[in-house]
Amino acid sequence: MISSSPALIFVVGSLMSSVAIGSELPDSAVAASRTPPDLAACLDALAQAASTFALTAPGLMATETLEQRGRRGTIDLLKKATPADLRKSTIHLAEEFRDHQVISSWALHPAGEGHALHEIRQIESIDSKVIPATEARHALTIGLASADDKAKRELLENFEQEELEGAVVDFSQILLLFSRGRHSDYSFARVRSDSLGDEAVSVISYRQVSGEEGLTAFHDRKEIHEAIHGEIWLRNGDLLPVRITMNTEEKLSPKYTVRTQAQVDYTPSPYWLIPAAVTHQQFLNSDVVMENHLHYADFHRADRIVP
Repeated sequence: MISSSPALIFVVGSLMSSVAIGSELPDSAVAASRTPPDLAACLDALAQAASTFALTAPGLMATETLEQRGRRGTIDLLKKATPADLRKSTIHLAEEFRDHQVISSWALHPAGEGHALHEIRQIESIDSKVIPATEARHALTIGLASADDKAKRELLENFEQEELEGAVVDFSQILLLFSRGRHSDYSFARVRSDSLGDEAVSVISYRQVSGEEGLTAFHDRKEIHEAIHGEIWLRNGDLLPVRITMNTEEKLSPKYTVRTQAQVDYTPSPYWLIPAAVTHQQFLNSDVVMENHLHYADFHRADRIVP
């Protein structure tokens, strides 16, 4: 658990379950290497990937670099305004953005009463200096179970600092939202073939139709759950998910809509799939309010480091 006063100690347990990650591919992936995969094959591979990630991700550690660009307080101001205020008012966004860099020691570890997988951080520097944690104002997190909202809020309150325009956590494990048991919470469709770098990929779309998992926003300690939709990119050779995008929209008034977009890129490693980068953006109508770009390096478990 992160503490705002004593130094944080990572308590990362060893991997309790063994998982064989060898050269053999699931039947769906072998078929995909010969012919374009259909939706059923993509969903089967997605479920297998989520299940394997649930075994391999706990205990991962890395260095996280956050590059943030944001207009301070804009979304909070809108959330506090009444519908009548928004109907008769015109919001003028600040011209200038504030830029920040945060470097943290990062880990994935079960936390909270439900022992759901969460991101744990020890902030090493903000804009080249260490700053003590202060009260959180506005933050976003991917929700895996409503019973863990208390744990997520505590993690956010320790991550967001007075200098930051908002904080985001728990995007790196968005893959877990697509375990086999949660597929009924979404509608899926195969939308196109594409490429990512030099890899051919199949892109499927999803839209949440039920369930409490999704985007959880905390505003002045109020919890708002938002349904999500987006795309999942699976490379054709082995149907590993290498990119997941997420979108939400919240209409504040006939004039103003807040949109959230996120993209999580995964890459294979000796630890199986690991998050390589996360991009999060928030808009008021078409205007950017906040951007967070997170990159991860030096993955390791205790004494082993992978660049």
